Amino acid sequence: MDTATILLISFLFLLISFLYSTVGFGGGSSYLAILSLFITDFNTIRTHALLCNIVVVTIGCFIAYRKGFLSIKKAIPYTIFSVPAALWGATFKLSQQSFFLLLSGALILSAIALFFQIVKPVKPLEEGTKVLVRSIPLGTTLGFLSGLVGIGGGIFLSPVLNLLNWEDTKKIAGIAGFFILVNSIGGIAGLAISGTVPISFPFTACVIGAVMMGGFAGSMISMKLFDAIVIKRLTAVLILVVGIKLLVEHI
Repeated sequence: MDTATILLISFLFLLISFLYSTVGFGGGSSYLAILSLFITDFNTIRTHALLCNIVVVTIGCFIAYRKGFLSIKKAIPYTIFSVPAALWGATFKLSQQSFFLLLSGALILSAIALFFQIVKPVKPLEEGTKVLVRSIPLGTTLGFLSGLVGIGGGIFLSPVLNLLNWEDTKKIAGIAGFFILVNSIGGIAGLAISGTVPISFPFTACVIGAVMMGGFAGSMISMKLFDAIVIKRLTAVLILVVGIKLLVEHI
């Protein structure tokens, strides 16, 4: 890959990481979309999307925890079985078309769910609802899906939690970030087990450096300036745009 292409991708990744980190995501879905325009090797695409996810959400989780928006205790039930599920999903072999069709469908459904949360809030669940009963099945299912398509899964978890009003919006962003982090690690582990983790320098170093800067800036801004409704609307728009783009390109 030539230097100009590496710099272009790095710049796009910086913008993506900034935008997605403002709503608690890592940007994996958009990294996948961008990389597919320049790289044909499917394993290289998934590997770098997951690595960038890990960098961005690690920064976001640290800041959210320091600001009081991330409760590890509340996040853990969603990740108990999601990590092994993500690891398992990452070992599956998909064709490129099947992968992008699956991803686009999931993203569009997530955007629709979040949109309806914006226009018609759902009554919160009763306090007596058992956390493990509601959290483990959801986390496991979304963990498998995230490993299968090569993203952290928070972009699926966040709309569901917002739709059900299980937590405050900024706390949902914190939980989603933690979910992305652990599932991205599980996804990388699954790719490593299957022997498909290609790293290419200086490309890998450049994109990781770019998302590190964008993720830090976006995480800081989101915690200071954005209110709940802005976060929800940004999330819905980002998810829908990416989902439709991928569907049109790969249908």
